Amino acid sequence: MSKNVASFLNKLNKLSENTIEVFVPSLKKKVSVKPLNLKQQKDLISSVLDGLKGTLDFSKTLNKIIISNSGINDLKIYDKIPFVVVMRKNALGSKTSTVDLNKVIDNFKTVPFEIKDEKVIKHKDLKLTLKVPTLRQENSLLSKCEQEISADQDQLKEGVGKLYIYELLKYIDRVQVEDDTIELNEVKISERVKLVEKLPLSVYSEVSKFIETINKYNSDLLTVDDKEVSIDVEFFDTSIDD
Repeated sequence: MSKNVASFLNKLNKLSENTIEVFVPSLKKKVSVKPLNLKQQKDLISSVLDGLKGTLDFSKTLNKIIISNSGINDLKIYDKIPFVVVMRKNALGSKTSTVDLNKVIDNFKTVPFEIKDEKVIKHKDLKLTLKVPTLRQENSLLSKCEQEISADQDQLKEGVGKLYIYELLKYIDRVQVEDDTIELNEVKISERVKLVEKLPLSVYSEVSKFIETINKYNSDLLTVDDKEVSIDVEFFDTSIDD
């Protein structure tokens, strides 16, 4: 690499060190995050070109960008929306096909944050402890799910079924039957799947309720005048001008 190019790249790197502020409701404060760069946008757009597997890769890529640009390793999945919206607005402007992102950002301070990080579900001799996962924990499960879907890429129904199991698995932290307890984060993901698949169907409605509190919170953050912004590849499309 020539001296001039190396010097120029160094200046570009310094530009990327400039940060923008994001108000994170769960933390009740503003934090700094680096802006999106062109490579990150390219990674997001190219990630969805592979069907069901691409959907997982998009979520995983987005999580990696948030962790990298914020420098915060223990962000929970309910922290995702504020970072995504502010970084997108900074990079591509506030207009989307549905709403003005400035109004979405206003929601960050007005939508109540009432999510509890932990919940215990009891059913006969069974006790489940549910926890909200971090972005890193979610990515570990997404990677494993992606591998399994790739192996069964010709079986769409099988892939959708795996997505359902892994979505539940993200939130189940501990399983206790009588006096025996297993911490799911301490066993292999493949073993976690087997354990979760054996749980009584009756407990899943309670797990789903816990998950729904987070989904509703995210939906409320993204909704303005009864219109909800979709966080997908089009959200990062440069053809939408401010």
